[in-house]
Amino acid sequence: MYNTIKTVVAAFAVLLTLASCSNKQSLQEYYVDNQENGDFILVDVPTSLLGKNVEALSEEQQEVFKTVRKINLMAYQTKSGDTAAMQVERDKVKEILTSDDYEELMKASGDMGQMRLYFKGEEDAIDEVIFFGADDNKGFMLARLLGNDMNIGDMMRMAESLEKSDIDVSQFGSIMEVFDNK
Repeated sequence: MYNTIKTVVAAFAVLLTLASCSNKQSLQEYYVDNQENGDFILVDVPTSLLGKNVEALSEEQQEVFKTVRKINLMAYQTKSGDTAAMQVERDKVKEILTSDDYEELMKASGDMGQMRLYFKGEEDAIDEVIFFGADDNKGFMLARLLGNDMNIGDMMRMAESLEKSDIDVSQFGSIMEVFDNK
């Protein structure tokens, strides 16, 4: 009897473990898996590089700034017209972003391609903001803003204030080439 109970408990533990495992790839895993892939351009930006004069921001802006830990940028540029390989990678990203973890905030399309904005977390306690921009012929760009308890309204106000500040964007040149009109 004791062995039967022990077997049932062990089987239940195995089933529970299998049920908790997910074959779905996370966005972080996608970044890590493609770090060494020469088809991608990856840049990790600590928030300390975003603004030289954080002290010049208002106290409220500084508090918002402190909720952001870092930004991950990833770009895939179509090479030699090979849009099939780009489409495979773009579909992988789309599958990850359509999972239950991410909520779409907005989407737009135009001459420069399609753009979507997602977030992960609660509206007033966001852990991750995702920008996904894609062009069918040129490639795609993925930007992750990682933080703790970010607020989307605060993030918009901070973006406006950073737009007016002195930010060195030269380090992002290789990322922006994806959407360069050559």
